[in-house]
Amino acid sequence: MSTTLFSKTNLVILVAIAVAGFIAYSPILQGEFLNYDDELYITQNQPLTGFDLPSLFSGYIGNQYSPVAMSIMAFEIKMFGLQPGALKFFSIILHLLNGFLVFVFIKKLIRRDDIAVIISALFTVHTLQVESVAWLTASMKIGTYSLFSLASLISYLTYRQGSHRSQYYLSLVYFLLAGFCKEQAVVLPLLLMLIDYFQQRNWLSREALIEKIPFFIIALGIGMATMRVAGDMRGTGNALPYSILERLLFACMAFANYAWKEVLPVHLSTYYIYPPQGETPGYFYATPLFVVVVLWLLYYTWRKGLRLYFFGIAFFVINIVLTLFSQIFSVRDVIMADRYVYLSSIGFFLCLVQLIISKAEGLQWNKKYLYAGFGIYALLLTGLTWQRSKVWHDTVTMFSDAIDYRNARGYSGPTPTIALPYSNRGLAKKRAGDLEGAMSDYNAAIQANPGYPTGFLNRGNLYFLQNKPDLAIKDQNRAIELDPNNYLAYANRGAALASAGQYEPAIADFNKSLSLQPNFLDGLSNRALTYYTMGNNQAALKDVEQYLRINPNDANMQSFRQEIQAKLQ
Repeated sequence: MSTTLFSKTNLVILVAIAVAGFIAYSPILQGEFLNYDDELYITQNQPLTGFDLPSLFSGYIGNQYSPVAMSIMAFEIKMFGLQPGALKFFSIILHLLNGFLVFVFIKKLIRRDDIAVIISALFTVHTLQVESVAWLTASMKIGTYSLFSLASLISYLTYRQGSHRSQYYLSLVYFLLAGFCKEQAVVLPLLLMLIDYFQQRNWLSREALIEKIPFFIIALGIGMATMRVAGDMRGTGNALPYSILERLLFACMAFANYAWKEVLPVHLSTYYIYPPQGETPGYFYATPLFVVVVLWLLYYTWRKGLRLYFFGIAFFVINIVLTLFSQIFSVRDVIMADRYVYLSSIGFFLCLVQLIISKAEGLQWNKKYLYAGFGIYALLLTGLTWQRSKVWHDTVTMFSDAIDYRNARGYSGPTPTIALPYSNRGLAKKRAGDLEGAMSDYNAAIQANPGYPTGFLNRGNLYFLQNKPDLAIKDQNRAIELDPNNYLAYANRGAALASAGQYEPAIADFNKSLSLQPNFLDGLSNRALTYYTMGNNQAALKDVEQYLRINPNDANMQSFRQEIQAKLQ
């Protein structure tokens, strides 16, 4: 046991961990932005790319309120441009910093160098962390919320271990910042109570509870902000034909799988689909037993005073419980996601490492061999992580992984949630010029889920490019039937109508699209072009002026404005 936070040995090992971590994730440096929320939250997020911090703090972006996370990303973009390689470099650095804070947190908590170093190494190089590092949208929110959450926990620990009360206030500030990065931070007050329990403090005493009131007030605010938009969350999850009991079963399966994959991270997917109705794998039905075992372990460790094990199990459960509840209520399109265990993995590793070391010490094993075993395991994880990072290179590789995962399951029935991977991969293929491959993917998306509006929207766009306006209009009609508030479908149908010479209905569609999304640039430019074609130059100029107020550096629109002004003279 050492009271020195950073010995020379610790520093050397931490540097080695950082180097291994950087190598493990280095394949993502050649990666691209992904057609999986990167456009919504980053590349087409005008307040973020334009460094408009007041707008980031004053409203929701994509039904999320993450102003601090987005402000950090906005600063990176302002400094280095909208370059995925540079942004992913900082994503790796952010993860390595979190790995360092994990060491500090565990060392301060249990005052053991060896366990703190091992947990830091596992957290840093573990293959389940790839999604949270390689996918910029996930890194932007999960990486930053974890950074501030860990900082808050460390500050609270420092305060509880006799430091000045300023550390308490610093913990509160870090928590507020974490909440402004991602709503999952809402559970942090429970983690503070868990620290009180571990330190044998009366965690239900008046003093301890009063101390937590400011944290719970902030948590309440975060929760209310999240609930405000929960009903509007995108996705097909709420339409999935599963009973509440089936969803409860899926949550149990996800919970058990998270734990299993922490030990052996194999059979991973970028997008874990739901099974078809009537084809739920048999092992799913055994997973509620795992939940019962975990609950029993919580009770047992509590009654026996095994505080470290109780802390680790509870830390794992608390940090993952919100995602499991959302699974039950089917807010999301996936049955599980690797990113949900980013922070909770600390609790799992704490129990695992402590159990192995305590058993080895009881058997009087040579610690050198024990540490060598952990080192070999970490190196194996580093190799798996390096290989897994390649999957996240681009949209095609990412969603091909999801489709391959689905096909490997051997399902015979339709799997509606696979529609999104097919549709998004098709869009990436279209942008790369593979129109035949794109059409094949769009057809597969529609076949998998005939009620998925984006499949029809994207196929309609492709028909439009192929100069088939009738088929394009038909698909956009279907997209609008399925989603009457889809501003993209109205704009796309308007473009198809205009190309067919039906200018008045096209203008009506552009008007509807812009009423739903007033600053939609494609809608403004297409309506301006249609007005210009109709000879209504004044209306065309008005749309171009509005477009340039939003995006003043568009050279094509500047030229178009000059052309219209020349006509009006």
